[in-house]
Amino acid sequence: MKVSVIPFFILYIAAPFSCFLANQASSSKLRAPIMADALALVSRLLDQLDGKEEFTELTGLLRHIEPVLEDAEKRRVKEERVRVWLEKLKDVSCDIEDVLDELSTAIPKLEEETHGTKKAFVLMKVCFSRLTSCFCCSQLVNRVGQRRRIKCLRERLSVIFAESHGFRFRKYREIDQPERVGTGISTSYKLIEEPSLYGRDEDQKMLIRNLVSESSEEGVVRGPGVISIVGVGGIGKTTLAHFVYNDQKVKTHFDLRIWVCKSFSSHELRIAEEILQVIARKTKTSNLVELETLLESIRASLSGKKFLLVLDNVWDPRDADFSKGYLLWKLLRFGAAGSRILVTARTESMAKRMGATRMIHLNALSQESSWLTFRQIAFFRRDASECKQLEKIGKKIVKMCYGLPLAIKVIGGLLHFKSSRGEWESVLREMIWELGHANNISTFDLLLFSYHDLSPALRCCFSYCAIFPKDHVIERDNLIKMWMSQGFLGLSVDRNKEKEMLGQEYFMNLAMRSFFQDFERDYKGNIIKCKMHDLVHRLAQYVTRYECFITGVDCVEEPDVEGALHSTFVQAPGDYIGEPDIKGARHSTFVLAPGDAIPISTHNRKGLRTLFTLCSMNVPINPGTFVHLTCLRTLNLSRCWFKELPQEVGKFIHLRYLNLSSNDELEILPETLCDLLNLQTLLINDCMQIRKLPEGMGKLVNLRHLHLDYCFNLESLPRGIAKLTSLQTLDMLVVPCDDEEEAFKLGDLKNLNLEGYLHICRCGNLQNVTAAEKVELITRGNLVDLNLDFDWSEERRLEDKIILEALQPHPNLESLEIRKYRGTTISPDWMLRLTNLRRLILHSCPDCESLPPLGKLPSLESLEICLMNSMKKVGCEFLGIDSGGSENSSIISFPKLRELRFSSLFKWNAWVGSARSMKGDASIKIMPSLHTLEIDSCFCIKVLPYFLRKIPLQNLTINKCKILQKHCQKEKGKEWFKISHIPNIKISI
Repeated sequence: MKVSVIPFFILYIAAPFSCFLANQASSSKLRAPIMADALALVSRLLDQLDGKEEFTELTGLLRHIEPVLEDAEKRRVKEERVRVWLEKLKDVSCDIEDVLDELSTAIPKLEEETHGTKKAFVLMKVCFSRLTSCFCCSQLVNRVGQRRRIKCLRERLSVIFAESHGFRFRKYREIDQPERVGTGISTSYKLIEEPSLYGRDEDQKMLIRNLVSESSEEGVVRGPGVISIVGVGGIGKTTLAHFVYNDQKVKTHFDLRIWVCKSFSSHELRIAEEILQVIARKTKTSNLVELETLLESIRASLSGKKFLLVLDNVWDPRDADFSKGYLLWKLLRFGAAGSRILVTARTESMAKRMGATRMIHLNALSQESSWLTFRQIAFFRRDASECKQLEKIGKKIVKMCYGLPLAIKVIGGLLHFKSSRGEWESVLREMIWELGHANNISTFDLLLFSYHDLSPALRCCFSYCAIFPKDHVIERDNLIKMWMSQGFLGLSVDRNKEKEMLGQEYFMNLAMRSFFQDFERDYKGNIIKCKMHDLVHRLAQYVTRYECFITGVDCVEEPDVEGALHSTFVQAPGDYIGEPDIKGARHSTFVLAPGDAIPISTHNRKGLRTLFTLCSMNVPINPGTFVHLTCLRTLNLSRCWFKELPQEVGKFIHLRYLNLSSNDELEILPETLCDLLNLQTLLINDCMQIRKLPEGMGKLVNLRHLHLDYCFNLESLPRGIAKLTSLQTLDMLVVPCDDEEEAFKLGDLKNLNLEGYLHICRCGNLQNVTAAEKVELITRGNLVDLNLDFDWSEERRLEDKIILEALQPHPNLESLEIRKYRGTTISPDWMLRLTNLRRLILHSCPDCESLPPLGKLPSLESLEICLMNSMKKVGCEFLGIDSGGSENSSIISFPKLRELRFSSLFKWNAWVGSARSMKGDASIKIMPSLHTLEIDSCFCIKVLPYFLRKIPLQNLTINKCKILQKHCQKEKGKEWFKISHIPNIKISI
C-alpha cells in the first residue's frame, strides 16, 4: 500500500498503525516526554516521528532546532529569555508526544473490536466507517479534532523556531549520546565502594574517643552527652559521622544505634516518630499521633540501653525551638549511662542550641588529602602509566576544588569517564573559562559544572530525582522503573538493549560521579538503596525549578545559599497546602500529614506527568482527587490508606508506572485497571486486604514488572497473567485450592521469562508431584532468589518433603528461603547441587529435627536458622564432615561462610563440632572465613563448639541466652577461653 495514494484523513491514522504493527512486541516505542533536558526530548521525538509523513513539517522544524539545544541548555541558567523559550519548546514537544501516544494506544483496542486481527486494511476499514469517532474507545477526539490539534502544534512550533533566530545560538553538529558515558561500565555495584576518609584521621579518632568514653565532663547533665560535628555544606560532616557510626568499636560499645536525618522536618512529633520507627525497625508509619505517647514508647525501648542517636543535618533556624522543647531533654534521660547524641550542624551557634557541649569543627582538606580523595575516584581501574600521564593536569584541577570533599568527589567522578589527556585538558580549560572568574568557587558551582558534562539522558535521570524530598531513601530498582516510565531510557544506540539494563548503567554512572551516596547493599553487595547529598539534591531542584515541585508540611529549604533556587516551601502543621506559581510544572510531590488536603489548583495541572505522594502518620488520601490528571506517566499512591481505586483509573492511558503498595486498607482493584495498555510497572505488594486481581490482567501486554509480594490474603492469580510475555518480574505466585479452576497454575509459569526473585506462596496446596514439577524451576537460570513458603494450612494432600523435592531450582540459584516447612528433615537431593548458593534462610520449620550437611555448599556466605522448635542438636553432620571418613582426607567445612545466625531455637541445647578437629587434625578446616556469629533467644544452649577457638571471628553477639551468657562471662565463664580472641563481643540479656 503506497502512502501517496491514501487520503490525508486515512494517512494520519494509518501511519501510526503501521508503526505499531511493525513494533507490536514493544509498543513502548512511543514513550513519554523527557522534561529535564530539551535536547533529549527533541532527539527522541525525532526518533518517534521518523517515517510518519503526516508529521513531516513538525519533523523538519524539530531537526532545525535540535543543533542549538546544547547551547540553549547551558545559557538558560543565566538568561531568563532563553529559559522561557526552552519551556515553550518542551511544552509543545510534550503535546506532540501525547498525540502520538494516544494514537498508538488506540490500536490494541481497535484490534480487540476486530477480533484480534492485525491486518492494516481491516483496521483502516473500521476507522473509515467511523469517521467522526474512530478513536472513541480511547477517549480521543474525532478526525477533524485530531487534524486541528496537529495544525495547532505545527503553528506553535513554527513560532518557537522563528524566535530561536534572535538568540544567536551556537550550533552543535554532532550531539553526544549517553553511550559516551554508559557503554562498558560494569553493572556490578561492588565497583562503587565508599571512598576512604582522607584528612580526617584525627577528627575520627577524637570523635570515637568521645563517643565510647565512659567518663563524662558534662557534670550537671544526667545521662548522655551531646556531641556535634560542625562545618559548611559539602565539607564532609555526614561522611565523617557515617564512618564513625559504622566503626566496629562504636558498634560493639552501644546496645542500640539510631540514625535520623532531620533536614526535612523540625517538628518534635515527626522526629520522635522517626526515632521510634528506627528503634522498632518498622517500615510503616506509626499510629501514634501524640508526642507524649511517642516519647513513652521511645522510653520503653531505650530504658536500660546504652544508645547512640545521630541527628544528621541540623541547620533550620527553627531548630532553636526544637531544642527549647524537651524532646532531646527527655531522650537524655531515657538511656543507660554512656549513651550519646551526635549532631551534625552547619554553625556553632546551631550546635549550641541543640545542647552540644563538645564540638568537632571540620575545615577544608589539605592539598595532599584533596589529591588522595580525587585520585581514588578519577584513577579507578587505570593503569599506572596512564595515571602518571594525567597526574599533573589532575593536580591543577584539584586546586580549583579548594579542599571541598564533595566537590572533589564529583569532579573526580566526572574525570573518571574521560579517557584521554586531551579530554582532561579540555575539562581544565572549561573550568578556568566558566569558573575562573569567580572570586570564591563554591561546591554548588562545581556541581553545576559537572551536571552540564552529563549526556542529555543522564541529565534527565539525575534531575528527575528532584521529585524526592531531601534525605529521602531512594530505592534503586524503583527509580529505574520510574525513569523508564518517563522515557528516559530510550536514547540508546543499541536498540536491543533492555531498558532495565540501560537504567542500571545510568544509575552506576551517576553513583560513580557521587551524585548518589549512603548506599545500602544486599547480601551480594549490590546497591539497593541510596540517598543524595543535600547540595546535590539542591542542584536537581535548581535545574528543574520550573518543572518539578514539592509541596507539604515542613518542606523547608535552607535560606538562599550559593545562589540556588528552590521549589519547596514552608507550611505550618494542619494548614491547607498551597503551592508555588509554576504554570509549566510537570512533576509534583505531595508530603502530607494529618489535617492536610490536596491543593485545589492540582485540578488545573492536567499536564502533570508525575504525581508522588508521601503520607505521614496514616494520612488517608482519596485517589478520586487525581482522576482528572489523565496525562500522568508515573503515579505513586503508596501508603495512602484508601480502600478502593476509582473506576476512572482506566482513563490514564499514558500511565507506565503505578505504585499502590503498602495500602493496608485497599481491598479491590477495578477491572478498568486492565485498560492501561501502556502500563509497564504495577506495584501492589504489601496490600494485605486484596484477595483477587482483575480478571482482565492478560490485556496488559506491555507489563514488565508485577510486584505482589506480601499480599498474603491473595487467593490466586488470574489465568490471563500467563499471556503477559513481556513480564520479567512476578515476585509472588499463589498456589490455588482445588476450586480455583480459572486461576494461574504453576504450569503457566513456563510461558513467562521471569528474572530475579520469586516467592511461591502456599506450596502446601500442591496436590501431586506432577503439579509441582510443572513449575520447571530447574530450567529457570535467570531466577537467582527463591522463597518457598509452605504456609500453615492444616490440610496437606502431599508431604512437604515430596513437594520440596519436586521444586528443584536451577543450579544458578544464589539465595534460597524455606519457610513453614513441616518435614522432619530439610535435605532434598538437589540442595547440595546448588554450588552458586550464597545465602540460605531456614525459617519456621517446627518439625525439623536436624540440619542437612550445609558445610558442603562451596559458595555459601550467609546462613540463618530460625524458629525450629524440634531441633535439639547441631552436630558434625551440619558441618558436612563424615565421622567415619579417612584420617588423611582434607576437608574445608563452610569455606566461604561469613555470617551465621541462630535465632529462637527454644529446645537447642547442644552444638558440637568434629572430633577430628578437637584432636588438632590440621586436615580439617571449619568456617575459616566466618566474620560474624549471632545467637539470639536460644534459651537452652550451654556450650559452644571447640572449633570457634581457631576461627578468625570478628564479631560475636549473644542475646537472650541466659545460660550461655553466664558461661561466656569475661575471664570467669567456662566458655570464655573459646571466644576470648574475638575483638568485638556483645552479650546482652
